[in-house]
Amino acid sequence: MEVLDDLERRIAAALQINPRASWRTVAHALDEHERTVARRGTDLLSVGRIAAVGIRSRPASLLVRARCTPGSAPVTSEALATRADTSFSYMVTGSTDVVAEILTTRDQLAHLVSVDLATTPGIAHAETLPVLKYFRTIRSWRIGALTPREVEELGGLRLARDGAPFVDLDLSAQDKDIVDCLVANARMSFEEIARRAGVSETTARRRVEWILSSEAVQLRLLVEPAAVGLPLEALVWLRIAPAKISAIGESLRRDTRVRYAAALAGSSQIVVDVTLPTGDDLYRFVTESEWSSEVESFDITMVVRARKRGGRLNDPSVA
Repeated sequence: MEVLDDLERRIAAALQINPRASWRTVAHALDEHERTVARRGTDLLSVGRIAAVGIRSRPASLLVRARCTPGSAPVTSEALATRADTSFSYMVTGSTDVVAEILTTRDQLAHLVSVDLATTPGIAHAETLPVLKYFRTIRSWRIGALTPREVEELGGLRLARDGAPFVDLDLSAQDKDIVDCLVANARMSFEEIARRAGVSETTARRRVEWILSSEAVQLRLLVEPAAVGLPLEALVWLRIAPAKISAIGESLRRDTRVRYAAALAGSSQIVVDVTLPTGDDLYRFVTESEWSSEVESFDITMVVRARKRGGRLNDPSVA
């Protein structure tokens, strides 16, 4: 995969902090010419090397660890990826073949587990692990390409509120249209949102601000880790005594190497998605982190193919 150059990395890092930031705002923070930033950033978005998207908040989510019949892992990963309610779908190494996250409602869980997964092509056995708490999601992951001053200029000194309680909002039909716009393209202009939702631009601006502040949609900038020099991605499954989960989760939340960490109900108590330059870095992550001595045991599954990230399908030729 082609690695982003220095300016491309900095533009991507700026949009990680604020996916809807104007090119003028980004250029000012990076001390670059606005025309250059707009051209380079637009090119990155137009060819899909980065993507600004939204994820609808849901009251329940679970991870699926699927063992597949021989040779069927790509089929299973594809089937899970193309579901509208999956946020990611990975092919992995080890005793598990596919891992996916599904965002759903509590009253749909029974049907999901007993019917949907049972009829998903290629699955021989599936373990479902409900998410109890998010310590970090990719919304808070940073590629570390900005100085503290640049981060401050973009308003990014505080991490996004991963794990905020779900609030069931009473959305109007127009609000739902606006949500659809933000999910498809987090950078869609207020003018275009207003046209699609059939409201004035002033109303669109006001409703977008309310929807985002209410966490009905969570925005994030998607960029493949390999494109920023982090080609090794692994899911680390931790088994921990209950009393230690919160402290270890907080440690993981602060760790800049971590893309995603969540507390689970199941055979593992925490799952960590970590992206690193090399296998040696992964070895140090699991053996030298401040929480390492507190973990009873762990499994590692390496991500070999990411068909879907952040609710967005990757190009199957490069996923």
